[in-house]
Amino acid sequence: MCNLSKNVEEKGIKKGHKEGLKEGIKEGISTSIQNLMESMNWTAEQAMEALKVPETEWLQYASRLKA
Repeated sequence: MCNLSKNVEEKGIKKGHKEGLKEGIKEGISTSIQNLMESMNWTAEQAMEALKVPETEWLQYASRLKA
């Protein structure tokens, strides 16, 4: 029984770590987009294009930007 709970715990930690990495990457890209917009006076679309963000993800990142 102890091995089962340890296995469940390890899976949960791995899943949390994976999700945390994904969120961190998204936050980094959002910050980069925002920085390009401010420093280069670019639109969000121009910044995402420069960063090679796939168009299928543009709405996801646009919703994270500061107004």
